[in-house]
Amino acid sequence: MQWLQDTAFIINYYLKRAHWLSFDVVAGAVVTHIIASRLPDGHGKVSWASMLLVGIAVFMIYVADRLLDNRKSDHSPTPRHDFHAKNEPWLVKILLGLGLISLVLLFWVPSKVLWFGVGLASLVGLYLWFAFQISAKHTAQVFKEPLVAIVYTAGIWGPAILTETTLAWESPVLMGLYGLLAFQNLLLFSWFESLELDEGFSLAIAWGTETVSSVLNWLLGLIIVGALAVIIFTTYRYCVRAAIVVVVMSGCMHVLKRSSAKVLSNERYRPLGDGIFLISLWLL
Repeated sequence: MQWLQDTAFIINYYLKRAHWLSFDVVAGAVVTHIIASRLPDGHGKVSWASMLLVGIAVFMIYVADRLLDNRKSDHSPTPRHDFHAKNEPWLVKILLGLGLISLVLLFWVPSKVLWFGVGLASLVGLYLWFAFQISAKHTAQVFKEPLVAIVYTAGIWGPAILTETTLAWESPVLMGLYGLLAFQNLLLFSWFESLELDEGFSLAIAWGTETVSSVLNWLLGLIIVGALAVIIFTTYRYCVRAAIVVVVMSGCMHVLKRSSAKVLSNERYRPLGDGIFLISLWLL
């Protein structure tokens, strides 16, 4: 049975590094973008260029954010950040290569999506610059979770909505629900971090763990109510399925929170929390 143990070790080795590189987050973002593009009837046109740009952008932002974190003198290293520090030379080369690929892909996107992307990229660049300037204990860290949730949602849903010939009301509603879901995910991670963080500052620390726990419950309730509204009033079966998936993902995060004692060690909650977005694969 040694070969079985060796195989399990190899699979775990590469899965862990794939998670450190945020491939699970990238996959979740691409799947969500495809779903947004197919709304409202499930037969909407999916732009292959926009799909690739979404995946590349999410990967580049996450890697750049960690590389910048490693340059802060007051940064507390994690295994994820240690991995990025050890592999910084080739990660920088990959970022440069992906940047060039992104410039080429811009020739295949509509002008309104292009200008939307330029504006969003400027906002992301400003965020990364500001995040690098402030310390881990700065009070401005409280804006990280809501700002990232807004940018993440806009980047994934914006191009899809802009290219819809006739905008159905379900698209912006589901976009809002996915935005709440992204905020729930980020706030949940912040809540987990506050349980074991010795220093630093975050929204969970500013509000307190009990308050954040209540906010997470309210987010679950809002998502359920919004999804039920879509299910009741929409005439599209695909939107019903999308609303059900949103509720399931939000419910899984609630279960993850209630299982904090089991998933807190070794940051097990991170791959589980990021992997929840892959539930959307059911809609493909």
